[in-house]
Amino acid sequence: MDRTCGRSNLDKSQTKVEIRIRRFNPQLEQAPYDSVYILNFYDGMTLHEALDYIYKTLDPTIAFRPYKCDKGICLSCVVSVNGNKQRACTTFVNPGDCLLVEPSDDKYVVRDLVTIL
Repeated sequence: MDRTCGRSNLDKSQTKVEIRIRRFNPQLEQAPYDSVYILNFYDGMTLHEALDYIYKTLDPTIAFRPYKCDKGICLSCVVSVNGNKQRACTTFVNPGDCLLVEPSDDKYVVRDLVTIL
């Protein structure tokens, strides 16, 4: 499956970010698919804050681990971002970013970004 973010018309001068979440529910017999969200950027925004905003404001059906230690210690928020394993609580988002967020490759997917630790 393609692990690149399909760039929209966003660029670094804009104050928007594109978050593409790879969705998957192993209990349903369907292929993984991407949901795309465009957010307003603010200084200091972390990926976890972006996911939390999406869940609370735009789409309450996404599944991710809402707990965050904010120190990168607990590893409950580890996801793959554009193909690289990262901690959502310590990964900062930049204006114009296009991020493909998916579960970490080495974990069993429960649903969307939630994996068995």
